[in-house]
Amino acid sequence: MKIYLWVLVLCIIPFWDFGIQNAHCGSVKSEISSDDAIKLFTDANEKYLQATKDIAAKNLQEAEQKLKGAALQYEAIVGGGFKNGQIYYNLGNAYYRLGEFGKAILNYRKAERLIPRNADLHANLKLVKDLTEDKESSHGIPVAARRIFFWVFLLNQSELTIIAVSLYGVLMALLFVLISFRYAWLKRIITGFSACLFVVVISLAIKVYVEQCVNHGVIITTKCVVRYGPGEEYEPKFEIHSGAECIIEEERDNWYRVYVNVGVKQDTGSETGAEEKVSKDVRRGWLQKKHVDVI
Repeated sequence: MKIYLWVLVLCIIPFWDFGIQNAHCGSVKSEISSDDAIKLFTDANEKYLQATKDIAAKNLQEAEQKLKGAALQYEAIVGGGFKNGQIYYNLGNAYYRLGEFGKAILNYRKAERLIPRNADLHANLKLVKDLTEDKESSHGIPVAARRIFFWVFLLNQSELTIIAVSLYGVLMALLFVLISFRYAWLKRIITGFSACLFVVVISLAIKVYVEQCVNHGVIITTKCVVRYGPGEEYEPKFEIHSGAECIIEEERDNWYRVYVNVGVKQDTGSETGAEEKVSKDVRRGWLQKKHVDVI
């Protein structure tokens, strides 16, 4: 019996910490009221719908004004403390219509963390990624891994936390029954639930690490230069464009040291058309903060 208790304690300690972090993140004090947020959201949606009609009618100038107004209202909502996947998704759509692919991808990625099973979101994200100038290198997670560990990609942090809490509650109830009645067959069930809880806790730990401990960014300006060092006195290394994604490894004054997730070309002294280098050192450099926004 002591072994089961120790296993549960070891499982719940890291999970408890993650649960506190999630609760803290979800309880950010709102700067605008819920009623104001609803009004802004409704009005922004109406502006976006009118803009799509204007685009169909070739009234591009009016459509652009309405899209900018809708984007500002969506930004006001999330800036007021309301973090909602649908708001981020709509904001991404508005920026996509405005041709600001970097900001569109940024908000699609934010939405993806909250509504990971939204098919329209994934379709729009793929569409915008295909329109960006810089193409991603083959660094993604293999399809086999995504299928085997499907729950990690289909569930968000809150859902994984709820499942872990539920499993923990069931385990406590089963342990109480086992202590009270000592049914031998319950040990197998408890072992199974303990294994499930362990898997869910590890999955939650991975999710928290990837989304909160690793800083992912998106280039939001049309074109920018990645340099060898944190300053304009350093020589340019390569150029990247709006929509390119990166990992922020270090921060120094107004500069980020980034590793970009797209293929880059570097002058090797050979003839034009030299093959692309793919080493990590080639894709790493320093970028001004104003060019990138953190997901």
